[in-house]
Amino acid sequence: MKKIALVAGILLVLSGSAMAANSLNSGSKGISIGFGDSILNHVASPTDPLPQNPPVDISGRLFVARDMAITAGLGFQINSGDVKGTYFSFNVGGRKYLKTDDFAPFVGVQFSYLTYDAKLKGAGDAFYGDASLWDLSVMAGAEYFLGKQFSIEGSIGAGIGMSTTKIAGTSYDSTYLGTRNFGIRGNFYF
Repeated sequence: MKKIALVAGILLVLSGSAMAANSLNSGSKGISIGFGDSILNHVASPTDPLPQNPPVDISGRLFVARDMAITAGLGFQINSGDVKGTYFSFNVGGRKYLKTDDFAPFVGVQFSYLTYDAKLKGAGDAFYGDASLWDLSVMAGAEYFLGKQFSIEGSIGAGIGMSTTKIAGTSYDSTYLGTRNFGIRGNFYF
């Protein structure tokens, strides 16, 4: 009976340490692909020239310590059909992991810039809009590792920013402070 308990204890310890094997290490790099960022909800406009489908952003991550990473990302989208336009975003930031287990909660800060323009097909300049936005956000979220090199994450936060929207030649400026989500991301580490 003691041998069974000893073997069960060893297996439990080994399985626990195997579960915590992930890629959160100093010097690790990662690529992150995500969608659903609510930053576009803060762009002020009397009409809605903004994309109905959330743009996809790709970012990179470099761990400067086992529990700290710097991030940078880009987003680009070209829309066609009834509403033609382009979307471009750039962000930089950092995050601190509170735990580095398979479930890894984190806090972070991110600075973002984005620009978007749209033109309604066949409307001439009657429906033309472009927007730009600067945003500084703090966030809290978590990654869950499905394997050593792959995780999914979600995060929420609060941001302060300024947006400028131009609709058919008229400019609208807005400053905001509010909550937002950063969407869902898939991460691959190497």
